[in-house]
Amino acid sequence: MSLTVEPSKIGVIRRVVIDRLHDLGHGSAAPDVGLVVTEPLANVHKHAEGVCHLEIEPQGERLVLRLSDTVHAPPTTRRHSSSAETGRGLLLVEALTERWESGVTSTGKVVTCTFRASTEPTQAGLPR
Repeated sequence: MSLTVEPSKIGVIRRVVIDRLHDLGHGSAAPDVGLVVTEPLANVHKHAEGVCHLEIEPQGERLVLRLSDTVHAPPTTRRHSSSAETGRGLLLVEALTERWESGVTSTGKVVTCTFRASTEPTQAGLPR
């Protein structure tokens, strides 16, 4: 999906991602994917004028999340003091993904995150 990200929309986008994962039978991965997707979305808002493309692809027992934007600079982990209020997003991404990477493209960059996610039967009518 192509997106224009504003801070007030990040939670809505996260909910759409989580709901879609449940629909695909990958609800077990939804909490981690929902948390991880907020980090690149926040960076898209801050650094890429809010414009990006997001896709999630089931690959057997894995889910691959790709987020591309128009900024050529790759994300980098920075050292911050323990009292800093920002700068820990990539640590969260590293902790919750099986692996992640970024690559520069002709139009910007793509961040790819891979999650381990077992397929589960859909249970219609149950709250998520």
